[in-house]
Order: sequence, then C-alpha cells, then structure tokens
Amino acid sequence: MRTVKELRLAGLFAYLAALVLGLLLSYFLHVLLGGGGRLGWGSFNLAGLLEGLGFVLAFTFVLYLAKKAVRVPCTTLLTAGLLGPAPARRLARPLPRVEGLEAYEGRGVALLVQEGRPVGVLGLADHILPLEEVAGVEGEVAVSELAPLFLRQPLVLVFRGEEVLGAIPREAFFRHMGFGA
Repeated sequence: MRTVKELRLAGLFAYLAALVLGLLLSYFLHVLLGGGGRLGWGSFNLAGLLEGLGFVLAFTFVLYLAKKAVRVPCTTLLTAGLLGPAPARRLARPLPRVEGLEAYEGRGVALLVQEGRPVGVLGLADHILPLEEVAGVEGEVAVSELAPLFLRQPLVLVFRGEEVLGAIPREAFFRHMGFGA
C-alpha cells in the first residue's frame, strides 16, 4: 500500500516524463520540418501546427501510459502531484469501544478493548474477530489504494502505530471514490 506522499511523487515524475517526451517529439518535428514552425499568438503556419499537434498527442499518450504504469489517480497525475488522494485517516470514523462482551449491545461494529488495548472487532461475524484477521492499514496510506481490501472485507481498520484510529466501511469507501450515491 502506497502513501499519499509516494503517489504524489509518482504523479510528478510521470507528468514530467510526459512533458519531456512531448517536448522532444515536438523538437524532433521542428528539426524534421526545417525549423520554420511557428505556433503563437502573432502568427502560425502548417509546420507550427504539426509541431503543436505532435506535442499534444505525445504528451497525452505518455500520460495515458504513465497512468497505467504507475496507477495514480487522474487528479494527481494531471496536477503533477500537487493534488494527492486523501489519506485513510481522513476517511476513518471512530469505532465504539467495548470493555467486555456483556457491554456489547449487538448493534453495529465495535472495538473490543481489554486492559486499554484493542484485541478484536465485534459485529462483523458471529464471533469475535481478532485484530490480526481484520484488514488494516496505516493512517497515511492513500484511500485510492484500498480497493483490493474492500473486495474481500466489509471494513478496513486504520491504525497509527498500535492505536486504532477508526474504521472505513465499504459503503463509505465507494461513496468517496464516486461509485455510490
């Protein structure tokens, strides 16, 4: 699982690679066409239009390939890493803490705590699920990286070290990603 910082850096490198390759192709066309291309506010000609079109096509194609290769969200790629995806800690909602099984009322998901330390999750199955069996990520992991976890789990726990910050339910994840109402 990649962090927001790693995705922003990947988006920056992919964008810069697309920009450089687009400029190189445009320069190659400029040299190939005799160096007379003009594409600007004051004047333009056919060679300049071909150079500009070559840049746009190369830039777009390399961005497309980079998106497939580095798997970054479109906004991160198109802004050269300035806008990154949200971290998991931002989407996580706190879970109610239960000190013992007798305090659990059977409504919703709750975190079972013994001696101040979380030990399991109640409400996901017919029994207590130990924390090790529930999918969990660090708080700095990008939300866009959680999709494979939600294919198998209805809930993902978000940690900061040993502390449970909260949980992200499947419905909230899909709503955040734009797949739900």
